[in-house]
Formats: sequence, C-alpha cells, structure tokens
Amino acid sequence: MYNLVNDNHCFLPFLLIKIGKQCLSGQYPPTPDRILPTYVINLDAPPIERWKDVVASYKTELTDLLAYLKTFLMEISPELQYLITLIDTKLPEMADTLPAPYGDEMKGISQASGLPLGEVVLYNIFYEVSSLCTSVVGQDENGNIFHGRNLDFGGPFGWDKINHTWGLTEKLRPLMVQINYTQNGQVLFKTTTFLGFIGSLTGIKPGVFSVSINERNIVKGGYIGLIEWIYNINRNQSFITFAIRDMLTKSESYDQTLKYLAEEPLLAPCFYIVAGTKAGEGAIITRSRIGSDDIKVLGKDNLWFIAQTNYDNWKKQPIFDDRLTPCIECMKTKGKNQVAFDSLFDVLSSRPMLNKETVYTSLMQPATGRFEGYWQYCRDEDASCRPW
Repeated sequence: MYNLVNDNHCFLPFLLIKIGKQCLSGQYPPTPDRILPTYVINLDAPPIERWKDVVASYKTELTDLLAYLKTFLMEISPELQYLITLIDTKLPEMADTLPAPYGDEMKGISQASGLPLGEVVLYNIFYEVSSLCTSVVGQDENGNIFHGRNLDFGGPFGWDKINHTWGLTEKLRPLMVQINYTQNGQVLFKTTTFLGFIGSLTGIKPGVFSVSINERNIVKGGYIGLIEWIYNINRNQSFITFAIRDMLTKSESYDQTLKYLAEEPLLAPCFYIVAGTKAGEGAIITRSRIGSDDIKVLGKDNLWFIAQTNYDNWKKQPIFDDRLTPCIECMKTKGKNQVAFDSLFDVLSSRPMLNKETVYTSLMQPATGRFEGYWQYCRDEDASCRPW
C-alpha cells in the first residue's frame, strides 16, 4: 500500500495538528467568483456528439489530470495498479460493454479531447474505487426539504508538503462544472460534476428528487466489481454513478428512486442520500454490492435532518476521520427553524466538514428545482484544516 508517512515526510507533523471543530455562520452566499460555470448537454443529440463542444474547451485540463492520475495510481496499491495495465488493452473495449448511452458518450469525449479512449474510460470508472463526502438532508418547520453536500476527492494522491494540498484535488478543481441536461427543449435534470465525467455524483430532478453519493469505506470495495465487469464475470450490476444518472433521466417519483437505488445490484458499496419534495422524504441508503444494509429515513430519533459521511452511521466513527459528529452537532445548533440554503452552507463550510479534499458544495431544493454549486477551499490561514 502507498505509505503517506514515508513518501511524504512532512505529512505526519501536519496530520498530528489538533484541528478544532467549527459551526460557522454568515458564510452564505459565497462571492460570485466561486459559482461553478454551467453548461448544457442536449439529450436529443446523438450520444457521441453531446459533449464535443464543451469538452473541446477543456482539452488541456483533462490531459493534465489524466497524466497525473496515472502516475499516482501506480503507487497506491495492487488493486488500482491493474487499471493502469489495462488502459491500452481492456479499457477501450469496455466502452462497448457499457449500457447506452454511456459508451458512446465516452467515445465522443475521447474524440473531442484527443485523449485515448482507455484513459477516458479510466476517468469515468475511477469513482467506483475512491472518494469521500459529507451529505445532509434537512426539513424546516414548514416541511420544506433541503439537501446539501460536500464532495471531497483527491487524497491520498500526491501530498504537496509546501502548500499543504492534495495534487489530484487541485487538478480536479478546473474541471468542476454544473450541467443542465435538456430534453425536448426543457431542463430534465441538473448535476454538479467534473467535465468529462458522465456519471452523476450530485443531481436534482426538479419537482421530483435530489440525490448525492458518498463512498462507503469498507473492505473489498469497488475494484472487485470492476474486475468482474472488465472480464465479463458479472455484468448484471450497475456502476454506482450511472445508477444515479439513470434515475435522474427516468424516475418519475421519490419512491421509485428510493426503491431502485436500494435494490439495484452495484459494482461498489456506497451511500445514496436522497431527498424528495414532501415532508418526511429523505433517506440514507447504505449499500452493499447486492442490496441495502440499512435505510435511515428522515425523522428517525426525532431529528429534522439526516447526515452521512463515509462510514456506517450507526457505528462509532473513526477517531482519525470523524466528520459526522461535528456535522450533527452543528445542525442541532442551527435548529429546525434555520434549515435553508444558508444554514446548510454554513455547516458544510465549517471544519472538519470542510477539509483539504473538499472541492465543491452543492445546495438543492427538490420541490422548487433550486440548485447551486460553489467551489470550496480549506485554507490554513483561516484556521487549520484536516487533510481529509
């Protein structure tokens, strides 16, 4: 396994810094320069053509990211090294095995960016094996539902001992965008994503539901499912981010979304956090690859919110990465009468929910379709940041 201490000799002292807990106020709205750019993808266009105009403007950033990603995958673990060896052999072929429209969209991105198809496939399947996050669904006194999430991504890929940043995290920042998917001239759903990544990590279908995904840190994660798919051992399972996009495209109700995400066989374990349009519609689905291990619904324990990071929420959180406890404490401090975009953004901008891996915060209100996404940065000059 990759050794952070040995390979980054200045990382350990930083890791041992005592990081205080915060529950900030007055963080919303962020300055206009932190608003993510928005692009439109027309689902009526042929899949191979949908991304070409947008991707063409990000060739340099995509090329830079993929070169960096390959370098550090080779240093992490055998479970990830095998992906590198397959880039020029099995991964290009994999595009033809994916359910429509995903394979053709990847081929179009490859053509528009000039990147080898195998590298585009690698980029789009990498979330199956690596990511962190914090997600919160809250209900105000009037039964209005709000959904907020931090996406944390990039560690442990290249710790910069001078700037105290993760190399991959910084490579991803220029690619963060909002995408409005349209059909028949109308917005069907919206996502926050990395340009060139066609699955969905965070999304909203206005008037129906919103959803976010968190990695579930357990032994034997998504790399097993990837091996099974690549070698055609088992393809009767969905990629975890494609499952979200499938629901954003096809689902007509909160209940339909909840049932599908709870039952669909998956390549990787994860947490799905889902919010609806009516009072009480909020749930955390704790997923194994074959089904649900737990579904925690809004209102449990007489709370007006649910919160999830990357560890089973009914268990004691690890001392080295407990973001859940301070998140819950901060939400309680805010109170039910303050559940809104501003309070959720304040919570997600407080340490340790905000950390060195945090790249964006998204805020969603399914009933109205309101959807906002912002760049996030954890700066040590404001207060010491956790590395994750």
